[in-house]
Amino acid sequence: MEIAELLNGLDPDQLAAVVEPSFPLAIVAAAGSGKTTVLTRRIAHRVLTDPEVHAQHVLALTFTSQAARELQRRLRTLGLRERIEAGTFHAVALRLLRQRAADQGHQPPTIATDRVRLLSEATKLLTGSGARNAPSRDEVAALLGDLDWCRARRIAFADAPAAFRRAGRRSAFGADRLAAAADAFALVKRRRGVVDFDDLLEHCLTAMQTDPLWAAGVRWRFRHLFVDESQDLNPLQHALLESIRGASADLCLVGDPRQAIFGFNGSDPEIMNSVERLYPGITLVRLRRNYRCSPQIITGAALVLANAGMTDDAVAVAPEGDHIRIVESGDERDEGRAIAAVLREIVGVRRPWWSCAVLARTVAQLTEIAHALAAAGVPSRMQGRSGQTSALGSALSEAYAQRTVAELTAWIERITTDTDTDPVRARVAEAADRYLARATGITFRAWVELHSPFDDLEVEHAEDAVDLLTFHGAKGREWPLVVIAGVEAGMVPHYTATTEAQRDEEARLLYVACTRARETLVLSWCTHRNGRVTAMSPLISSVGEDTGDVVAPPPFRRLQRAAPDPVYIALVEWRRSAAKAAQIDPIAICSDESLRAIAQLRPTTVDAVAALTDLGPIAAARVAPRLLAALNKAV
Repeated sequence: MEIAELLNGLDPDQLAAVVEPSFPLAIVAAAGSGKTTVLTRRIAHRVLTDPEVHAQHVLALTFTSQAARELQRRLRTLGLRERIEAGTFHAVALRLLRQRAADQGHQPPTIATDRVRLLSEATKLLTGSGARNAPSRDEVAALLGDLDWCRARRIAFADAPAAFRRAGRRSAFGADRLAAAADAFALVKRRRGVVDFDDLLEHCLTAMQTDPLWAAGVRWRFRHLFVDESQDLNPLQHALLESIRGASADLCLVGDPRQAIFGFNGSDPEIMNSVERLYPGITLVRLRRNYRCSPQIITGAALVLANAGMTDDAVAVAPEGDHIRIVESGDERDEGRAIAAVLREIVGVRRPWWSCAVLARTVAQLTEIAHALAAAGVPSRMQGRSGQTSALGSALSEAYAQRTVAELTAWIERITTDTDTDPVRARVAEAADRYLARATGITFRAWVELHSPFDDLEVEHAEDAVDLLTFHGAKGREWPLVVIAGVEAGMVPHYTATTEAQRDEEARLLYVACTRARETLVLSWCTHRNGRVTAMSPLISSVGEDTGDVVAPPPFRRLQRAAPDPVYIALVEWRRSAAKAAQIDPIAICSDESLRAIAQLRPTTVDAVAALTDLGPIAAARVAPRLLAALNKAV
């Protein structure tokens, strides 16, 4: 790819972040500011312009496997021929430890599948109790949560009670019990020959600190470090990052302190807030332009932070949208009916249900709302989504079931000679064939976990339904329409937030929820919840005055659903046929969002297609003419 193409379309701040020659570098990216675009283009720009930067020496650390897949997909569209290493901290640690075990002839680590069961067994060792006196699964889960928090924060168990009090964390366990439980838990895991996720980070960190030769090899391999969502770093992850970085300054942190919402899991927003102290001489670049949200939503979200004593300097770029609506209901049952009515009124026959999401602070709220939506005939889904990932899991299960090389070879032959096999199974068979050709000496399952050959597979919408997610679960997602339920004192901020730091995080959590909406935002609250009188959350004080309207819920109307857009359906069918012919994943050609935009706006040129889609310039030149032909045929 030409460098001019790589930099095309970036705003001045984004361009500065991509080409900045100094490092270490911190990119503070507001919601909707093109963070992933900047991160992937900076990686590509360094690989393509710096002769000393090679893709195989780049490590991009993320916090979800979905984010890692998206990085890989975008880098491919930018023309990087060699694959960079991208993954979560735990996945990268697992790959490193497995490679180290293979090199040393040791047994590779195996991940525990049920940590609560293992800890329950450990607590029985401590008490000698039988099943009748054993702690409940909820009690064991609470104990596990405390152990995880201490390990993530790198806090000695002897210091845990004081640390819990400072953080406002409630715990029923004293220092002695935590330490004893941790020792018994470690013993049970050793007996079972398994490790958990935090073990991966700790073992990798220990190996880096005690094996200088291996540590030097890791640092030689990963010379250029990038960390996405760095506001979510916890001290254990940060320590591992620093051990890999060593004395190198070649580090790029990308994040937004305004979106630091995982303190309950041990994340420490002060790491991102203190980068100038942690990394003297670091260069800061700020991305302030929000391309996702309407000006009304940006103003409302900023008011949420302002009501908590924080500031937001995001600047609106998107067109004007709807006023923020605040809907008041009598109780949670009325709220569910009101949300169903709002969705029917706004969605109507103009939008599919998948363009909408209902977000709430807790899963219990969402369960009640799901019942109300079902009663009103509004389809919804809770968190989970099926699609390519379930197909991949099924195909991998088939491959893993082949116990010998001969069995796996025969399975590959069956899949590759079947002209009707689906693309996902074909991809797994292709990967299994590469595995056999390399004769690595490890199992196919271990090889897959080590090399992650399926990171590019995406998930398609399995059904037309409203998404129901918690605020935390919605992080990284966006929808044209978002309804936020239960915006009351006691729910937002949650009543368990007792310290200033916790209340600040609650405000950031609501800010994140608000900025998931692109065009329309509805805030819903009840005057009574669980039989108790409530009040509107102080975090949305003045939001209705400045950015929206306080309205009564609309009357219930049963609307006729419109038939699916025939142009969009035709484009999906074209993509399916093209992908089958090329034996690739349909999403590798073009995303659902891109096809919907093309069906609605009907571009007529290759440049117009590129502007509407997530295709890079090279991919657009190849795909757009065929896509335009399919569009012309459909209309």
